[in-house]
Amino acid sequence: MQNIEWRSWGDAAFAESRDSGKPILLSISAVWCHWCHIMDQRTYSDPTIIDIINKHYIPIRADVDREPDVNLRYNMGGWPSTVFLTSDRDVLTGATYLPPDRMRIVLDRVTEAYAEQSDELKSKAKQAREQAEKTYQHSGTAAAKDVRKLIDVLRSAYDIENGGFGVTQKFPHSAALQLLMAHYEATGCEGDLDMVADTLVAMIDGEIFDQIEGGMFRYATHRDWTAPHYEKILADNAKIAAALLDAHRLTQRTEFLQMAHRVFGFLEKNMMDSKTGLFFGSQDADENYYQADADSRKNMTPPKVDPLVYTDSNAILARSYLKLYGIGKDLKARDKALRIVGNLNRLEKAENGTVGHYIEKGKAHGFGMLSDMAELVLANVSAAEATADDTYIENAQELLETIFAEFGSDNGGFYDISATRATERSLTRYTTPIEENSALASAFIKLADLTEDESYRLSARRVLDALSVYVEDYGLMASSYGFALSMLDASPVLVTVHAYPGTEEADMFIQASMGACNLNCTVRTVPLEQGEPAVTACLGSSCRVRVTDPTEVAQALEDISLDRLRAINRQE
Repeated sequence: MQNIEWRSWGDAAFAESRDSGKPILLSISAVWCHWCHIMDQRTYSDPTIIDIINKHYIPIRADVDREPDVNLRYNMGGWPSTVFLTSDRDVLTGATYLPPDRMRIVLDRVTEAYAEQSDELKSKAKQAREQAEKTYQHSGTAAAKDVRKLIDVLRSAYDIENGGFGVTQKFPHSAALQLLMAHYEATGCEGDLDMVADTLVAMIDGEIFDQIEGGMFRYATHRDWTAPHYEKILADNAKIAAALLDAHRLTQRTEFLQMAHRVFGFLEKNMMDSKTGLFFGSQDADENYYQADADSRKNMTPPKVDPLVYTDSNAILARSYLKLYGIGKDLKARDKALRIVGNLNRLEKAENGTVGHYIEKGKAHGFGMLSDMAELVLANVSAAEATADDTYIENAQELLETIFAEFGSDNGGFYDISATRATERSLTRYTTPIEENSALASAFIKLADLTEDESYRLSARRVLDALSVYVEDYGLMASSYGFALSMLDASPVLVTVHAYPGTEEADMFIQASMGACNLNCTVRTVPLEQGEPAVTACLGSSCRVRVTDPTEVAQALEDISLDRLRAINRQE
């Protein structure tokens, strides 16, 4: 049987398109994507469709996880994305899943139009792309009102009956939950914390968590968190585990801690490379497997796990493990986090200093993605807090040198790909993505506290100013921006551990501090000059007396939080 002659994204495929006069058919797919598999089985296996594509198109297949730069620019609103391009890489039209009958109609129409009006279509597609790019070239001024706007958006979108946001399909939106918790800590608004707690309870009671093996599915198709799409994504699970831990810290509800443990347990059993301590990217969706009961599953083959290790996802997981170390009082969790960060730091780098996006059979590939650089910076900063080892700060600073050199934009933010990668893959750089830039802003804020270098806080301000123009359009998807901005605008809580780094006493105070710290809090350790090991906690320039018992750290930080709320109430 004949197969579609898929090409890889690159100059060769577009040169072939240009020379042959054929348009590009770009299929963006994922190894974990259920409807991508269905389209492969039904549409791309249809003999008539195979023949049309091979005769009249230059087909390119791109993977969502391996090539997020292609996905960012050409996604049609979901996966699979079916995109028709000119030889100049501009979009003619596109859709998501297309069944065979619909695909045949679209293929015929695009073939005919491109043959008869290619110059006109190319001109219009180019104009549309240039107009879209202009919207990303502006900068604004990040202001406290942006956080209030986002909180209002979340409150308006909140589903009172079922928890979560929206009234159709439900995604976890972990960043939105973190923003609500940060806003609760900053203002004392109980309603914000209630939304988080009620959402997590609804998720636990629904079907989005795998009640048999643990872990979280990507999303639920019904508003009551039932009928999930069964793929499990590493980054999504790492983020929801962090949200569960913070919710446990704020509410002391044991079910949140228990579910976080179940998430970590699933990841360690099913997605960890035992040789390296790094984690694979995803587990495939399999309706038959996940709809079976516990006894039946024992006799079934588990869904496939993507054997690739992704740098950004593992860096996110490392930070979640450090939350488990502090909030969950799990000593081994820090070791797991440091093993991840250490292995990522030792990976081969490109000549320009960028890290690989994914690891396949021990070798790094896909250099030059901002997501990997930003998340690894933040993971190193968190590791520095947890260990008092300045090597992690040095690693973060080295990565930042590359980020400024390779990713910087004129508006103060950072592009999604390096200048080198853009050249190699002939991609235009115009977008400064919110999530990655917000992660960098958070890292800058923490580095300012850890190093006492205020230039980092200025860098955070420039990044957030660049992102501020997106708030209106992105809505709750800008929650990570709101979270970073709330960190920047509030007086920082700085916990200083006075102890010799690496000693048991220092570790006890560090763990206690990380377990009690709110979401706008940084832990640093300085050598003990005199007296016994202790902690001081400061809100801006106002500091509490030294605490010499690790069990009293939580109360000291709670007192700091109360001081913040009293100050806010006096201002109002």
